[in-house]
Amino acid sequence: MATEPYLLYTVTVIALGTFQFGYNMAELNEPRDAMTCPSTTVPSSQGLPECIPMASWEFGLVTSIFALGGLFGALAAQPMGNRYGRRSTLALNSTGFIVAAVMKALATNVNALVLGRFISGLSSGAAAVVVPLYVNEIAPPDAKGKFGAFTQISINIGILTTQVLGLFLSKPQYWRLILVVGAAIGALQGILLLRIPESPKYLVSVGNRNGARDSLARLRGPSYSAEIEDEIREEEPLTGTTEDPSKVSTFSFVTKREHRKSALIVCGLMLAQQLTGINACVLHGVSILQNLLPSAAGYINVIISAANLIITSLASMYFDKISHKFLLILSMLGMGTFAFLLAAGIANGIAVLSAVAFFCFVSSFSIGLGPLPWMVASKTVSYRAVDAAQSAGIVVNWMGTFAVAFLVPVLPTVWSFVGFGVIGWVSAAMVKWGVDAY
Repeated sequence: MATEPYLLYTVTVIALGTFQFGYNMAELNEPRDAMTCPSTTVPSSQGLPECIPMASWEFGLVTSIFALGGLFGALAAQPMGNRYGRRSTLALNSTGFIVAAVMKALATNVNALVLGRFISGLSSGAAAVVVPLYVNEIAPPDAKGKFGAFTQISINIGILTTQVLGLFLSKPQYWRLILVVGAAIGALQGILLLRIPESPKYLVSVGNRNGARDSLARLRGPSYSAEIEDEIREEEPLTGTTEDPSKVSTFSFVTKREHRKSALIVCGLMLAQQLTGINACVLHGVSILQNLLPSAAGYINVIISAANLIITSLASMYFDKISHKFLLILSMLGMGTFAFLLAAGIANGIAVLSAVAFFCFVSSFSIGLGPLPWMVASKTVSYRAVDAAQSAGIVVNWMGTFAVAFLVPVLPTVWSFVGFGVIGWVSAAMVKWGVDAY
């Protein structure tokens, strides 16, 4: 069936949540020097200071606390979405983005920045759970894969947007404007959410068949009216209000022998996604290239972010056609190899090698290790354990994000990427011999 323009509009409004996730995650990459008081900058004595003095470990804390908030936000999102609905949860979430952006933009010390980043992490973690769920539930049955790509693409657009703004606003007097944009986008989404329909699947789950019918009629258009009842009927099992006693708990999933292999695969891939080092580039890419390419680091970072968006969009067309195991191995080997080359380029002061390796490192992530770990639970775990697997995976993923975000500014860059290279190659070997083809 043809895709209704209103459906595309609705998905775009929903995906502003994951746009904010990408934007908030990468917002400190470009303006780091401007906001942390380099030696040439003298903080203003009136009004808001032009910069906030920070040691490397303090900047690492400001950056990584986002991941801790993301962990708590992700764990809280699904129960809230099931109780209050997807749309209401995202509306509350947009308020969190507004509050966080205002706090960060008005911060006068590290503590205020840490609190603002934690709150933006809460909202980002919730968005990372609710947005793909909401999009999947309103997508046509024959186009769920295509619409599922909106989540990762919107994250990449958010990252690219903040990098572009950073090129022009990473100055002592302007860096706060980068942070305030998040408040404007949060307000825009909060307003637009009022005019889009609730998830039909959620409405059926609470027994509101008429509401689900109206929602589908708006999303599918008049030409789809004959199929609406069939689609609602498919969701009918969700109207039960008691929890399925056969469902596996998260604790049982990670501790019982019968689930051990599944738990190692799901949690291992989600952890590898972070420990191979992609967020070293997203969060600290400019500072990594700064010494070798002082005048071009920001521009190269923008180009790489744009390429990441394009490659992710193109790769998503083949995720249903090529073995996920093959793509994961290719992605991990690529990341490991180019991490070693990037470390060699930085250690020997070879600017061209560093820039090319950086680009290929991010590109390798886009073709497999970026989107595919999020799908592994639904493809390899039994239905009754899927929710538990996703919860366990989210926990280890955010823990990995925190570790990388905190340690990269503190450790020598060369040794960080040597470590990422080792993890990439070891992960590829473990997938090759430890994961069945799927």
